[in-house]
Amino acid sequence: MTAVTSPDAVTEPRPPAPPPPVGPPPVDAAPHRTLGLVPSASLLAGGALAAVWFWVPLTLLIVAISSIPSVIGFLLAGMVFIYVMRAVGYLERVRSEAVFGMGIGVPPRRRSHYTGFQGWAHQLWLDVSSARFWLSTAHHYLRMLYDATATALALALLTFAFLAPAAAIAIGHSDPDAGLRFLPTPVAFVLAVLAVIAAGAVVVFAPALDARIDRWLLPPSPTAALQYEVSALADARAGAVTSAQTERHRIERDLHDSVQPRLVSLAMTIGLAQTKLDTDLPVAKALIAEAHDDAKNALVELRNVVRGIAPTILSDRGLDAALSSVVQRANNSGVPTTLNVHLPRRLPDEVEACAYFVVAEALTNVTRHAGATTASVTVRLDEDTNRLHVTVFDDGHGGARVTDSENATGLRGLDERVRAARGTFAVSSPATGPTIVTAELPCGS
Repeated sequence: MTAVTSPDAVTEPRPPAPPPPVGPPPVDAAPHRTLGLVPSASLLAGGALAAVWFWVPLTLLIVAISSIPSVIGFLLAGMVFIYVMRAVGYLERVRSEAVFGMGIGVPPRRRSHYTGFQGWAHQLWLDVSSARFWLSTAHHYLRMLYDATATALALALLTFAFLAPAAAIAIGHSDPDAGLRFLPTPVAFVLAVLAVIAAGAVVVFAPALDARIDRWLLPPSPTAALQYEVSALADARAGAVTSAQTERHRIERDLHDSVQPRLVSLAMTIGLAQTKLDTDLPVAKALIAEAHDDAKNALVELRNVVRGIAPTILSDRGLDAALSSVVQRANNSGVPTTLNVHLPRRLPDEVEACAYFVVAEALTNVTRHAGATTASVTVRLDEDTNRLHVTVFDDGHGGARVTDSENATGLRGLDERVRAARGTFAVSSPATGPTIVTAELPCGS
């Protein structure tokens, strides 16, 4: 089976790539509009929804707290509360963009480095313990209370504007002996007109404060962004250190297990040939021929080791061509493998090297351990988020996972390498298969 590559991949030499951007994306949080039909409609809709929606997350939180002794009820209610508030935070950003035209950046979110159920549970804990989560919750309730208050005030003023003149007229025509008192009719009409104007002013101008609440609580705070950046850099540095150590141990192991024995055999064969040159020339010639074969095999082994350090084809012709070479080796080893690549441009060296090693190591595991009948590699650059998505799939038996075992350094090394590039790495491999290895890498702009 042949590899399928993208026709628009670029293979010419590249200029030096800019470094990846540091920190959260720039935030354009200045409102483009705070007056108009859309902001006013958003205010009124928020006030109407607050009458019901205000109690939904609050009820979930109360149920979770009151269910602490039962543990299961606490966990279920807490899990639903977290998911609801995460969805609310997303919807609030969409609403702010649609209503006020504000490009509010998404706050940095810490990602779990675990996989499977442990990764899911750890991610929930990271979310609920983050300032980002509670800041979004505070924004939601503050905006809801404000919208409900402004809507209720406007409704109360309109109610007064319609009822005050009618009450003044009715009481003015009632029996004086009944003892009913109200505003004089002219005063009631004047106040009614003022109430209508005030209600209109509330509906028209109140969204300006709504936009300020969004700007205050929705964007990531400078402190939170800085803390996240420090944590991400520390994690990347730790990943780089451990990745370098793992790579050094791999090179040492490969040299010790492959190249060194061949060189030792070569030296012994040449030594035997020297002893036979004067006494048995045909045997000496045979030994020299054997030494020549050993030298060629040693060169092949050495090239394989060097290829694992820095494949020349990657720097010369790009990631598309380098992956095609890796997939071709997988095809030659007996596992039909397809390659789908979408790379409209060259990427930074670090990103291309990381993606190459993810695919190379994953396919090596497939050919050696998976017992697969087919495999596929997908590499796609998402230009909207400027992130590279790498996926390696095989239909063999599963059970692959990232462990700390000294005998299972392949996937752990990939996880460390991807973390060093400030990306995310995951392995999905149930016991019966299939296995899916995914990596997501940030790219320079």
